[in-house]
Amino acid sequence: MTTYVRWAEAGWRGWIEPAVAREAASWLAAAASGAGRASRHARTLRVAGPAGVAWVKSYPPPGARRARRAFAMGRALAAAGFGAPTALLMATRRGAGILVTREVGGEDLLAAAAHAAPGARRRLLRALGAEVGRLHAAGFVHGDLVPANVRVHGGRFVFLDHDRTRRSRILVRLAGRRNLVQLGRFVVSGVTVVDRARVLDAYARQRGLRRRARRRLARWVVAKTIARRCAIDAIAPAVAMRAGFAALMRSGGPFDPAARRAT
Repeated sequence: MTTYVRWAEAGWRGWIEPAVAREAASWLAAAASGAGRASRHARTLRVAGPAGVAWVKSYPPPGARRARRAFAMGRALAAAGFGAPTALLMATRRGAGILVTREVGGEDLLAAAAHAAPGARRRLLRALGAEVGRLHAAGFVHGDLVPANVRVHGGRFVFLDHDRTRRSRILVRLAGRRNLVQLGRFVVSGVTVVDRARVLDAYARQRGLRRRARRRLARWVVAKTIARRCAIDAIAPAVAMRAGFAALMRSGGPFDPAARRAT
């Protein structure tokens, strides 16, 4: 497991991997530039340097606690045997935070599922369900387990973006199943309703759920997935209910956001 030493520069204080300390100044400059992809809580920028490609994520005040949590949860996941980005630097200053992680490579889950041959796609989705089940069995709940936050690399899954990840068995019982909705809300080329059921089946098997509990879980996931599709993709709930889950989630169909943009 990566070791860190205490680090301080320009008012920032935190932890750094010693081998990359000379790159810290360039990461701070990248964070201060205001460039990169902005989200509600942070800004992320891809930076190439002598140590390779890194992702610099800057959290404006009061985002320091998010940076600390992402750093701690990434290490906890790695220690528990899950794929997580390797942190190179974590620091805070006057309520702001910065987290630099090494690029993990591979491709995101949507691309991996869309590009795979049918047999490989089935194996990928079953493995995904089992891995999320294992994640929950270990007590972790990801804060935003959308496909963009799951990389497929070297035959394993790497979970990204841990500033809202928690480790709590109570939260697993109360909110863990939301991760299945976050993963499954998206229409994916070539992924059928049967493929989605494979994810749930593998998850349920990993969690040791009995048949009645599996059915309850499936009904809940379907209902919540429809609700999220309606809310985010501006689909009238009555229209979605008449169309049904299979039509709503079919690639290339009238409810596929990509197909709607192309018309």
